[in-house]
Parts: sequence; C-alpha cells; structure tokens
Amino acid sequence: MAQSANAPVVVAVNGTPASERAVDWAADDARLRGRGLRIVYAFDWPLYHAVPRGLPGFDVYEFARRVVDDARRRALQRAPDLAVDASHVTGDPEPVLLMESQKAHSLVLGAHRTTAMDVFLPDSTALDMLMFASCPVVVVPDREPGPSTDRVMVGVDGSATALTAASWAFEAADVRGSALRVVTVGKGSSRMRFGAPEMPARVRADQTGEAAAAEEARRMLSESIAGERARWPRVRVEEVVESGHPVEALCAAAEDCDLMVVGSHGRGGFAGMLLGSVSRNVISHSPCPVTVVRASRTASG
Repeated sequence: MAQSANAPVVVAVNGTPASERAVDWAADDARLRGRGLRIVYAFDWPLYHAVPRGLPGFDVYEFARRVVDDARRRALQRAPDLAVDASHVTGDPEPVLLMESQKAHSLVLGAHRTTAMDVFLPDSTALDMLMFASCPVVVVPDREPGPSTDRVMVGVDGSATALTAASWAFEAADVRGSALRVVTVGKGSSRMRFGAPEMPARVRADQTGEAAAAEEARRMLSESIAGERARWPRVRVEEVVESGHPVEALCAAAEDCDLMVVGSHGRGGFAGMLLGSVSRNVISHSPCPVTVVRASRTASG
C-alpha cells in the first residue's frame, strides 16, 4: 500500500449530505497533510440508456457536472489554497473507486444515518472499498461534527495488521498536532446494543488472573508501539487497556476523539480482536470518522 509522496486524498461524492460531510473531512485532511484533493463522482446511469421516470429532458451528464462542481466549491470554501481536481466518471462506482485507490493516499467515503436505529450504514460500495481498496479508507458519519478534541484513537491487538494501523495513526496524530490514544481490548462478553456476545459466558476469572491478564495486555501494547513512539517523538501517547466487547470498548474510547483508526485483513473482517460482523459495527456505531487500514500482502501473509 505504498503511495507516492504526492498522492492525493480522494473523496467519493454523489450529491448527498453524507458525501458533503466526506468532502469537508477530506478537504481538511488534505490541507493538514499538504496534499491535493481529488473529487470523484462515479455513475452508471448512461450505461443503461435510461433516465429517471417523470423527469423529461433530464441530463445525467449535466447532473454529474453539477455534483462535482458543487463539491469543488465546498472544498475550496474550507481550504482556499487547496489544489483540487474534480471529475465525473461513467462506470460502476466499485471498479472506478478501486482504480482510484491505487493512486490515492486515502479514500474518503460518507456513511448514511439510519435514524430508526441511530447507526451509520456503509452502502455496498463502501463495504467493497473496505475489503479491497489499495489505500486506507476513511468512513465519515453523516452528522454535524463537534469541536475538535485534538485526539486520535487506534485499536491494537499485537498483530502485524494492527501495527500497520498504528503507524498510520501516529502519522495522523502528528500532522494534526494531536494526542494518540492507543487501545487494546481484552476478551469479554456483552449483550448490549451491538447484539449477542461473540463468546459464550464463562466462569469469571479470579482477581489475580484478571490482573495478570491486564498486565500482559499492557506489556503487549507498549511493546507493539515502541518503534512508532520512537519514530514520532512529538506525539503524546495514551495507553489504554479495556475489557469487554470490542465494538463497545473501542467506540466508548473514541467518544472524545476526532478519528478512530483500525486495521483490517481485507477479507471482510478485522484481525485479532475485531472479527466477523464487529468490523461493520465499529464503523456503524463509531462517534467519529473511522480509518480502516488494510494489511499489506506481506503483513497479512
């Protein structure tokens, strides 16, 4: 996933409020990193030689131009000196954005709120990007962001995948001048709003065993990020060991953060502490934008 030094931040747009939030985040991030911003609207209506019913004279190309022009104006309002390239591409969004990801520093997408459940659900395009994109993917929730807390959070579990995520998070914290909260989650179970526990209930370990497990988790956490701490000496680090359901623990730890970073193998789930449906729930329930950093082929085996 090595991108060139001048690779742009790419944001996918479609004219919805969710994509406008994504443009805001992407413009700010590109400005902080000193990178360009590329705005892409991929649409496939012309491939079917049809227009929406009830809209005589509707021009899909004119609509596409309006979408990217509005996004460009929005980005420049936030960062007037930003180098912005905007284009609309005829084609299925998934392959278009996968191609874009090969030349991007990161790919930014918006997630729509499902108000009945108060969650954010990435669509099929976003899920494909999370699994197969060649660069980190940022999912931005469609809600008004609060004031900056100057804190980035990353989840680690001692794996090579998590180390890749930690490396990205240290850099993100450095360019923002933010503190970095590094969180590891021990085993546990829960029956709260994220559904049934991933593991069956077990007899509670005695306090001595719990203390030993927590100490081992702290040791693993410290050792796994030692190299990154030396590489980014300006970043103030908070080391946190949590227990319980991974989604609940990570989302709770991100409540006062501007960004959450997690690692993924790119096979539909995260490595180690994040398994199966938990990967989607982290994004759906996170109180802040989430960056998903896929492991390199070397790291993931």
